[in-house]
Amino acid sequence: MLSEENWFFKLSAFREQLLDHYQKNPEACQPASARNEVISFLEGEVRDLSISRSTFDWGIPVPWDTKQVIYVWFDALLNYATAVGLGDDEDSEGGKKFAKTWPADVHLVGKDILRFHAVIWPAMLMAAKVAIPKKIFAHGWLLVGGEKMSKSKLTGIAPSDITKDFGVDAFRYYFLRAIPFGTDGSFSWEDMSARYTSELANDFGNLASRLIAMIEKYCENTIPAVATEDSLAKQLAQTVKSADEAICALDFQGGINAIMDFCKRINGYVTETEPWKVAKEPDRKVELDAILYNTADALRALAVLLHPVMPESTEKLWQSLGANASIGKIADQKISEVARWGQLPAGSKVTKTEVLFPRLEENK
Repeated sequence: MLSEENWFFKLSAFREQLLDHYQKNPEACQPASARNEVISFLEGEVRDLSISRSTFDWGIPVPWDTKQVIYVWFDALLNYATAVGLGDDEDSEGGKKFAKTWPADVHLVGKDILRFHAVIWPAMLMAAKVAIPKKIFAHGWLLVGGEKMSKSKLTGIAPSDITKDFGVDAFRYYFLRAIPFGTDGSFSWEDMSARYTSELANDFGNLASRLIAMIEKYCENTIPAVATEDSLAKQLAQTVKSADEAICALDFQGGINAIMDFCKRINGYVTETEPWKVAKEPDRKVELDAILYNTADALRALAVLLHPVMPESTEKLWQSLGANASIGKIADQKISEVARWGQLPAGSKVTKTEVLFPRLEENK
């Protein structure tokens, strides 16, 4: 058995303080499974941590004992704070950056290194009398065939293997939509294909294509007069509230579900109002314009809400709606204002762009 003399960090001294913190602030460590693991660890025997090594010389020397080097995990954790200015003079650029950015709102970590970040790291900060991150969130593993991806078992899937057929936006959408953030999740080609076709190509992409085609055909490529369908406006307001709350809580799946439910509602609205039939009766032109405007403004909102998830596709839709010229860049739109109905001004020129999500057989 190897034996050596080391320096120790008195981790046990912060056991009660950490336990009290997580019990009183359940949102400080998420998801619940991660918090339970940390609390269970802290309720047991917490031993002091060896923070130096003397059997090798690679590493950062202990300042007061140069025969020892600092344990790499102890040293590495410090980088989270020193990289943004911890230790710099308060009036320096680094010091000002630290004051502005620390403590972190959310510290994302892999679940297999949770204890380093939810026990050791906050204890180190407490010892230094530095504020601890407001939330530690441990994400899960991506599984294939029910097992963690493994190079040795050749079960790894390169992102490029997926994006070459589905595109980057669909890749981002799938992993945020299909797998609850914080849990392990299995990837399957079948599920990816099914969601791409049903949710992206059919529900979202086809809605956009149909709307642009009808405005071209019935309104001479021009957004008609502003109209309001109260039921849609109310549902949009609720959608924005639900999606914003969920995503801010790192429930990306819940947020996207709320947005896509609204997308389904708009598809239903188009099916129910049958604008292609209304267009056959000239005396119903005002009704037709209202249907097309309501659909267009709903797509304006959907583009903004989905932009963080699918930036390329929503940018294409934004340009197709003529919104760049009439409203401004999609990246400049504020979630707090997206629910205000009627933002897409009448007279905006629509243009037909490439299909947002081509059918899979067309991709091959």
